[in-house]
Amino acid sequence: MILKNELAPGEKLLQEKLAAQLGVSRTPLLKALQMLEYDFLVESIPRRGMFVKKLSIEEMRDIYDVREGIESVAVRLVAERIIDKQLRQLKNIWNPFLNNTHIDIEKYRKADDGFHALLLQFSANKMLQKLYSHSLLQVRVEQMGLMRAPEETLPEHLAILKAIETGNADLAEKEMKKHLRKSKKLIEVNFKN
Repeated sequence: MILKNELAPGEKLLQEKLAAQLGVSRTPLLKALQMLEYDFLVESIPRRGMFVKKLSIEEMRDIYDVREGIESVAVRLVAERIIDKQLRQLKNIWNPFLNNTHIDIEKYRKADDGFHALLLQFSANKMLQKLYSHSLLQVRVEQMGLMRAPEETLPEHLAILKAIETGNADLAEKEMKKHLRKSKKLIEVNFKN
């Protein structure tokens, strides 16, 4: 419910209501809430209750730092190991957007998510994949609403892809870091008080 934004950041979690809605008793609900707190999805505020976690600017920056670390290692591995079939899959993600004057934002967002997910998959590093999926990084990034315009990010994705295609792991890593750091800068712009 949190990941689908059915429960909004900052919203108080009414345990009796949630237990009834989910058809469980309070004991398993409390255990689940503790696990969600560990995953930074909820927070317990003494004498006030449990709330859906609202990320601070610092936490958003931290998410991007972790994402940069994981994805720059993943893209380096992909550049070193990629096979033709995988390269075609990555290219096919962006082909519908090339030479296109109007880009459907929702289709582009899905392509963007798919591209980054495939890079992790093609890295063939199970630990990176597990860290990324268990940390819910992509979900939290989506919840932040930090997507930049396709006109800006498409050339960045294509530069990453070109570095992968040429087998240049150093350049692939550099382009990925540059791409993610530009997105991270949006935190300052979008979330200034």
